[in-house]
Amino acid sequence: MKIIVTTYPFGIVDPKALELLEWHDVRLNDLKRKFTLDEVRARLIEFQPDIIIAGTEKYSAELLDELPNLKMISRVGIGYDSVPLGECAKRGIVVTYTPDAPSNSVAELTMCQMLNMLRHTQVVDRNMRDGNWTRKVGREIRHCSIGVIGCGRIGTLLCQKLRGFKPKQLLVNDIIESKALAIPEAGFTTYKEIFTECDVVTVHIPYSEANHHFVDHEYLSMMKYDACLINMSRGGIVDEDALEQKLQANREFCTAVDTFETEPYTGPLLELPNAFLTPHLGSCSEASRRGMEVGASEEVVRFINGDEQLNRLV
Repeated sequence: MKIIVTTYPFGIVDPKALELLEWHDVRLNDLKRKFTLDEVRARLIEFQPDIIIAGTEKYSAELLDELPNLKMISRVGIGYDSVPLGECAKRGIVVTYTPDAPSNSVAELTMCQMLNMLRHTQVVDRNMRDGNWTRKVGREIRHCSIGVIGCGRIGTLLCQKLRGFKPKQLLVNDIIESKALAIPEAGFTTYKEIFTECDVVTVHIPYSEANHHFVDHEYLSMMKYDACLINMSRGGIVDEDALEQKLQANREFCTAVDTFETEPYTGPLLELPNAFLTPHLGSCSEASRRGMEVGASEEVVRFINGDEQLNRLV
């Protein structure tokens, strides 16, 4: 089998991810970073793989048309908005993912950034390096209302972690209401109330056309002047232009963003002191990378061996 690994890193945390594939013709990501659309297209067309172990790069019907040998896409991670599932189904291409592996890592990074913004730790670090001893007064989670939008694996784990901090109020919403109602000590409510009432709003929903710019100018305008917005989901969930305007107009408002519409991100948020940015770091813990990468390789091996017990999306 010809297998191309488009994602990076891969096989560094745990060599088993590559050892499982050693009997096959495997090509790795030669640039050691996320491919652009043109870069991934050129490599796929030249190699003509049977199987892709994929990152978050986008696939289209047009690209699939140029890959007649393709039998499987094994996604490293939880999101699948980059893969056209309907088109894969038409072509008989199996699509799998590793939904459980990155969830705790993302939930922990969310907590990290929540505490960072509420206690101004990154701000005072910058100030000290500039020679300014500024003891900024922050807030404790127990005196804050926290809003969690999206109660899937990550949102639910985050709520479990928050429970120990005993926030003043934990408000949740999910398109599947039963998921939100199943979270103890959380109150199910509307998006409007979450954006209006909460000191911290954190978003954990999948990307889709319906969710494009879900957090827009209207929702941002509802938020408290000193609120914190966290996006650990997908680029495109938050309207980056509207977010920049909000941050420029009110320096007490702050945001933590891990995913961007275009990555690597080089936009204007980099210049704003009230924007705390990470380079799609949510899944970058040892346990998470091991689970995703080895899990994706195991899905490939099961598929090659004809095992039907796959984490199938298609």
